[in-house]
Amino acid sequence: MTESLRPLLADDVRWDIFGEPELDAETALSFPQDIQEIEVFTAINHGRASSCNGRMLAGAQSIDFCHVFRFSGVAKTAKIVHIRTYLVRA
Repeated sequence: MTESLRPLLADDVRWDIFGEPELDAETALSFPQDIQEIEVFTAINHGRASSCNGRMLAGAQSIDFCHVFRFSGVAKTAKIVHIRTYLVRA
């Protein structure tokens, strides 16, 4: 993630990448950024929940992903409080 995403995140945001240790906001914002391309297949939202899935290219590796987001409320200004990510390396 980049610094430009900080306004979208709650101060106590948690990011779970399935099979990895949980990340806090500071760690998430400094996460490695070697992704060259992202293709989003589907994005849906309802109430406080949202998700998207797709494929990203990182180096020579193709990685399918699914992110599930939980927001602090339903307003357009609601912050992300939790992210759950599933990755499948192809």
